[in-house]
Amino acid sequence: MNQEEINKVYRKYRNSINMTFQELRIWKNNPKSKEASLSRNPINRNIKLLATPKTQWTVRDVENANRTISYIARAKGIEKQYKKNNPKDKSLTPNRIALRNWGYDVFKKK
Repeated sequence: MNQEEINKVYRKYRNSINMTFQELRIWKNNPKSKEASLSRNPINRNIKLLATPKTQWTVRDVENANRTISYIARAKGIEKQYKKNNPKDKSLTPNRIALRNWGYDVFKKK
């Protein structure tokens, strides 16, 4: 994998997430973060990706970033449908919790 491919995935990853390294670390310690995902792997992977400079990304990091990009796209579709049916609901649904675990906070303006 060449640097141009890594750069492309990195840009797409950074455009998909809207949480910072620090925000995700704080969220990880929130008991609510354990209520939606089957494991701690997504949150740990994304903390690692955010902590690793792009110049040090490996093929594994690119694979993990692509997993995040894909998951966020799918889960945002679920969220969009939910908001359509429940426009005033600001609760932390399982989907919203899972999205945060993957680095995307639906309540945060990017």
